[in-house]
Amino acid sequence: MSIVARRQFIPSRYHNYVMAGNVCNAFALGEVGSSDDFFLVGVDPGEESPYPLLTGNILDSEGNLLCCLVRNIVVANPGMCSRIFGNYLGYDIHDRNNHVIFRVRTVFERLPGLAEETFVTTITANVYDREGRFAFHATAGKEDEYIGAHVKCAFGFSGAIDFAHGMNEQELQVLRAVFQSRGAVHQLITGSLDGQEIMLDGKALINAHVTNCIVHVKTGEFAALRNVNFDNCRILFHDTADNIRTLVLALQEQSSSEPRSQNGLNIE
Repeated sequence: MSIVARRQFIPSRYHNYVMAGNVCNAFALGEVGSSDDFFLVGVDPGEESPYPLLTGNILDSEGNLLCCLVRNIVVANPGMCSRIFGNYLGYDIHDRNNHVIFRVRTVFERLPGLAEETFVTTITANVYDREGRFAFHATAGKEDEYIGAHVKCAFGFSGAIDFAHGMNEQELQVLRAVFQSRGAVHQLITGSLDGQEIMLDGKALINAHVTNCIVHVKTGEFAALRNVNFDNCRILFHDTADNIRTLVLALQEQSSSEPRSQNGLNIE
């Protein structure tokens, strides 16, 4: 059986996802940014890459978190899952009993409605939300593939989201940050955090008040979206973020000690 493609949402010239008949350069399903509920985001890999970029939470039929993926890497693994590569483009995720629970495959073919061949990524899995309901029945893009009617979803991204269902404005704002970061931003932080030690990378902060916290920054891949305040926090920079901090401090010192007409700097 061939891949079923019914609708198009900003298809790419190089790489596309097909989710329940929807052809798109990017997609999102579920509660994007949740730490314990199902979501899955696929983003444009960029640079004419054939390899998909997937971020999200995979849960079992009882609503328990099995693992969290960030750009295909397992970063949280309470279900003791393993990621397996073979002689194909894509990967499998196995549970602790070595059963395949999530399969990603990318092929090169021309989809109906597209003028040229592209790399096409599909998924095979039965994916559940934290209430144990079917969220996504994925069958490698075949006719019987479907997304649960209760599941929030979005398809296509070009700076704006082409189609969205069930998402409010705050959720769309978070999703845009996830898309723009190519899945590096993946966890929503909102409300008050007090006296904690947190890693800022990967977080999308919205309506957040962070107080008396130790905040670590390594890559700088985070999003402060709306109404974000840091009070009496200690910010620690590491790796790439520390290199940028060192450079900015050096330029500020140079700027303050030399006339601006000589160095052309205006760092504030």
